[in-house]
Amino acid sequence: MSDSLFYESVTACDECDLLHRIPPLKAGERFKCQRCGHVLLNVYEQANGRILGASSSAILMLMLALSFSFLGFSSNGAERTVTLYEIISTLIAQDFLILSIIVCLALFIFPIVYLSSVLWLVWSFHNHNVSIELKRSLMRWVVAVRPWLMVDVFLVGILVALIKMNSLADIDLGLSFWAFCAYVVLLIKTIGLVDRRWLWNKVAGSGPNHVISEPLASARQQSLIGCHFCGATLEGKAHHCSRCGHSIHSRHPRSLIGCIAFLIAAAIMFVPANLFPIMLTTFVGNTEPSTIMGGVFLLWSLGSYPVALVIFLASIVVPVVKILSLSWLCWQCYFPSERDLHQKVWLYRITEVVGRWSMIDIFVVAVLAGLVQMGNLISILPGSAVLSFAAVVILTMMAANMFDPRLLWDNAKTVTPTTNAVDGKE
Repeated sequence: MSDSLFYESVTACDECDLLHRIPPLKAGERFKCQRCGHVLLNVYEQANGRILGASSSAILMLMLALSFSFLGFSSNGAERTVTLYEIISTLIAQDFLILSIIVCLALFIFPIVYLSSVLWLVWSFHNHNVSIELKRSLMRWVVAVRPWLMVDVFLVGILVALIKMNSLADIDLGLSFWAFCAYVVLLIKTIGLVDRRWLWNKVAGSGPNHVISEPLASARQQSLIGCHFCGATLEGKAHHCSRCGHSIHSRHPRSLIGCIAFLIAAAIMFVPANLFPIMLTTFVGNTEPSTIMGGVFLLWSLGSYPVALVIFLASIVVPVVKILSLSWLCWQCYFPSERDLHQKVWLYRITEVVGRWSMIDIFVVAVLAGLVQMGNLISILPGSAVLSFAAVVILTMMAANMFDPRLLWDNAKTVTPTTNAVDGKE
């Protein structure tokens, strides 16, 4: 069978638990859940070569981004140029260790782990001496760190920081900035090419085969369990996946309790995140604190309306809406309403996707604090609210990851097809 094809007999949808028979798929096709429309599998043409090219190029661009000057600015005759590494080291020197760790994980450690693991796995397709345990470990890292890859959010944060600085100084974009832009594009391309089910199928073979009855029903109704980690379908009494070795459950244990706990913690941290200053700006000896809303008002007063709107949406609207949305979804699991299930699932998908974009303000502060350091002339320091707001973003992301959307479908009695199961990619 061609490397670009995929075949596995049965899989369960990650979001609604509906069992599916997967037909042989050709390159350029994708397989969707017939009930909720969730994309279960993408099969890309010449996937191996394209992943190798994109991931290796992304690592090369990251090395170049670390090798030259990243940003520079000049104000009243004073000049400063920094590299990406110096942004991190400046935060550490200012005793903002936790903030520097967050930035380092998002920019370097998680992406490098992801890219190197993907490279090694694709290379192992042609090298059968690589142990299956090593490949399983690498695949677990690929799946685990993917939600925490935020280089695109950091790039938007850089642009916002440059707009904020434009009124105070002349900005210079170094060679590393353009290499970093290429790194972001190539990493996003790699993420888009790596399909979890396809990669597990290539690494560890097909999952167990099962005979499922008509009409289609959920895995739980047919005494089966779908592995959330690799997509294999196993007997209902199994505790660990025979393909990936991950622990499996028909529904995530304590999903709602854990999600609610994270949401309560996020709501508590949201209060100091907005009451205390997120940034301290010193200009000609005068220090002025700025809250999140203060930064929005400043950008609006400077005429940067689109940027002010982006910060307001990402830092105020998105966290609040995410907390309220996930709280309502948890309520629906206990006391389901007559509202269409597909609307509830779409609400969950939106909250899961947009949540990480609230990190923009954290990255803006990190970039400005690393770049703007000229003593009493002009300098910027993170405020006391920066860690509180970072905690809000991380806690809401963990709440979304903890929530099991299959709980919303447990009372559904029929399968209502929403899309063709197999179609070409858009």
